[in-house]
Amino acid sequence: MIIDTPTIKQDLLEEIIASNATLPKKKRVCFVQFGNDASSTKFIEMKVALAKQLHIDADVVKSDVADTVAALAVLADIIEKEYDGIVVQLPLPKGMDTDLVIDSIPTEMDIDMIAEDSKAHYRAADTERTAPVAAAIQEMFWLHKIILIDKKIVVVGQGRLVGEPVMMLLDRQEVPYAVIDINTPDADKFALLKEADIIISGTGAPHSITADMIKDGVVLIDAGTSEQSGKLVGDIDPSAYEKAQWYTPVPGGVGPLTVVCLFRNLFVL
Repeated sequence: MIIDTPTIKQDLLEEIIASNATLPKKKRVCFVQFGNDASSTKFIEMKVALAKQLHIDADVVKSDVADTVAALAVLADIIEKEYDGIVVQLPLPKGMDTDLVIDSIPTEMDIDMIAEDSKAHYRAADTERTAPVAAAIQEMFWLHKIILIDKKIVVVGQGRLVGEPVMMLLDRQEVPYAVIDINTPDADKFALLKEADIIISGTGAPHSITADMIKDGVVLIDAGTSEQSGKLVGDIDPSAYEKAQWYTPVPGGVGPLTVVCLFRNLFVL
């Protein structure tokens, strides 16, 4: 069955609007884009549209600077404006040091929860802010009462935006899991997928997980997106859905809910 992300999204939207209504002034967020990547521009436009719906003030700063030092200077100016949240749209142009740029965002403004200091606070359990994709997946588990204890969980990919946050979530809950990445031998990969009760994938490899790789009754969480023949597709081939107890489609599954969870972090410390 398909996971009911629209219901989760609507509940969270109402929660955020109610939280914002109690404040003396609106929350303010700034989206920063270095370069002119078309996909980044589109994603920022979607986020700004949602911010408007949530009555959150959203600014966009686009910069053509080409090196790390210049990018840090742009961010320093933005930080001085005391936004409640700053989001640097990834990926950055070639030649920029992503770690240095991201880590320059103050923890209290890092609603994406991807700077090293933010992740350290999360691992130490001294913040309730959660990386948006991990928070979105957690909400899905809660709604459908998907229990993680004693389940064979496989995380596919260890990327900054999906795999790493999901692993941090599971670590904080002390839930064991296995990881598949580009260095995993094929035999081990296929064995892990075939035995998995829950698969969470975020590699951006289109339709790389097929029906013959999984067992009946598996939970499939697809947080990977890529383009194929001009269409947005996920890591999991739709042919696998029939074998799943629960699954998220692409598009329309994890992605939209992740953006809502990003804005919810404005109201969480």
